[in-house]
Amino acid sequence: MDKDSKGVSLDEFIFRKLQPIRILRGYLANELELAESDSIAMSRMDIDNIVSTLEIFLEEYDRVSGFRGRKGNDRKKTSFIEAKTQAIKTIA
Repeated sequence: MDKDSKGVSLDEFIFRKLQPIRILRGYLANELELAESDSIAMSRMDIDNIVSTLEIFLEEYDRVSGFRGRKGNDRKKTSFIEAKTQAIKTIA
């Protein structure tokens, strides 16, 4: 890939994919600060949103990394360049 082509660097790609996790971390840190006792009460909708955010991140990671499961040797080894190229194609 030459410097003039329109592409996303691996750092930019990872930064974008980590943004929802950073937002989630900030939200949870805020909830901890607001808690006055040892327990924290959160609504079912908040927990559902947290789980959804984590699932989306993990699914995206699995898709980009080419992970195929834990059985035998059916794992596809993917280089960072291949993963970046595949991810950029899906984003575009």
